[in-house]
Amino acid sequence: MKKYLAIAAITAAAFSATSFVSPSTAHAAYCEARSAYATGWGSGHISYARQRALNECAVRTPRGYTCYITGCRY
Repeated sequence: MKKYLAIAAITAAAFSATSFVSPSTAHAAYCEARSAYATGWGSGHISYARQRALNECAVRTPRGYTCYITGCRY
C-alpha cells in the first residue's frame, strides 16, 4: 500500500511541476487588428487577445471606419 501511495505522490509532484513550467496554450494567443488608418494588437487568452486588439485599433481609428482581426497566432 505504501508503494502505491509513493508512486501516486511522485506522479502528482511531477505533473504539478511540469504544469507550472510549461506554458498553457490557452494563454499563448497573439492577435492583430487593422483598419485603413490604424493597427492594434493583444495577447493572452484567445478571446481577450482578440478583444484587446480590436479595442487598441478602435481607439486610433477615426469614427465611421471599422477594425478587423487580421490574424491570431498561438
